[in-house]
Amino acid sequence: MTATDTGRATTLWQVQRWNADQTAWVQRHTGLIEPQAADFAQAGVHPYETSEILGNLVTNAGWTRLMNLLTNQGAPQPLDATHVRIGVGNGSTAEAYTDADLAAASGSTNRWFQPVGGAGSLGTRTLAFSATFGTSDGNFAWQEFGLDVTSGTAAAGNTVGALLFNRKAGIAQGTKASGQTWAATATLTFS
Repeated sequence: MTATDTGRATTLWQVQRWNADQTAWVQRHTGLIEPQAADFAQAGVHPYETSEILGNLVTNAGWTRLMNLLTNQGAPQPLDATHVRIGVGNGSTAEAYTDADLAAASGSTNRWFQPVGGAGSLGTRTLAFSATFGTSDGNFAWQEFGLDVTSGTAAAGNTVGALLFNRKAGIAQGTKASGQTWAATATLTFS
C-alpha cells in the first residue's frame, strides 16, 4: 500500500483567548454585548494567547454521514453553518470510533456546544468552522473538542446534536473564566 492508497481526515484546532479586560474594552467601543472573534480583530485587539492542537478521530457516525452525503443516500443534514456546532467539555476519556457524545458529564458547567458562525470556509481538501464562546459560555477546563451536526437549526446548548462528527480528547487548554471570550476554529483536512 502506498501513501496514495490511503485516506485520512485530521483537524487542526485553534483557540484564541481574550481576557475579561479585553472583552470589556471591545464591548464598550463597539456597543456589542457578546463580541465575536471578528469584532476583536476589527477593533485591533489581539488575543492574549493562541494555541493549536493537531488531531482528531472521526467517529463511525461521522464517516457514515460523509459516505451518505457522497453517495446521496437519504437526506442527512450537511456539514454547514446552519447545522454544525463546536463542542467543548471537561471530560478526559480518550476518543473512540464509537463516541456518540463528548465524555464530559451533563450540564453547562461541564460541556457547551456553540453554533459556528458564517458559512464555514471551504478550500482544497479543507473545511473550516469557527465559533466564539462568549463571556458566560464554556466556563470550565477545556479538555476535549468535537464537532456535532444537529437535525435542525443549530442552537447553543449542553447536549449533543443528532451526531458527533469527530472528537479530540486530552487537549489541556486551561480554564475559561467568566468574562473572557474564547474562539475555537476547527480546520478539517482530507488527504
